[in-house]
Amino acid sequence: MKWFVALVVVLNLVVAMYGSLKQRPPLDVHAQEVSPGQVKLLPANWRPAASAPKAQASAPAASASAPAAQPLHETKAAASAAQALAKAAGKTEASKPTAKAADKPQEKPAADRKAEASACYRWAGLNDSLLARVKGGVPQLKLKSGQLQEESKEESKGAGRFWVYYPPLATQSETKTLSAEMKEKGFDNYIVSNAEFKGNLSLGLFGKEDAAKALAARLKAAGYDKAVVKSKDQPSKVSALTFKDLDAAQAERLQELQKRLTPGIPLKGC
Repeated sequence: MKWFVALVVVLNLVVAMYGSLKQRPPLDVHAQEVSPGQVKLLPANWRPAASAPKAQASAPAASASAPAAQPLHETKAAASAAQALAKAAGKTEASKPTAKAADKPQEKPAADRKAEASACYRWAGLNDSLLARVKGGVPQLKLKSGQLQEESKEESKGAGRFWVYYPPLATQSETKTLSAEMKEKGFDNYIVSNAEFKGNLSLGLFGKEDAAKALAARLKAAGYDKAVVKSKDQPSKVSALTFKDLDAAQAERLQELQKRLTPGIPLKGC
């Protein structure tokens, strides 16, 4: 009995599979009834628009384009942002020449350029020998008229010596008597004969002021209180040269000349 039931089940499965695999007969279009109202006349030159495969191919394309159309507002926002960036870039490019023009230093007026091109130096403290040396090198500067000015003045230069003398008395004979008395007391002296200090008694020339003052103190202690201590200063001539309106080349040559001739006497601005 069991095998009979199993056989029935198997036969049912076979029948079901056969029914699903059996091909259906082609549909006869002509056998179907068509309503006259649904009939549409086509023009004589009508042609099929597209084949079925092309239509099927266009369907995925349309479906693919559908997602792109979804973020439409985002696309518009991106386009607006791109336009704004393009405008900003255009403004930046347009402003570059202006920025360059602003960064470019403005040309200085002619008066300022002339002030920078001209220089003035003063070469002072020149004695007679140094002045002669400097003047020997001045032609190298190729100066024009009015560019060089010379100034000279007399200055007292200490010789480092101090003279002790005693003023003369009323008459020459009295001065001679005084000179003899001083010699007897150990103060060597002689009567000056030159025009400026004629008749004075010269008592000595010292290299230090203290030594001269010590002799004057001894004379005063001995009763000769009119002794005088005088510094023997020698007048000397000091010159200064002023160089005006020098161009760059002249100023450079002047500095080289100063370093070579008087390294201890620098140039000073004026």
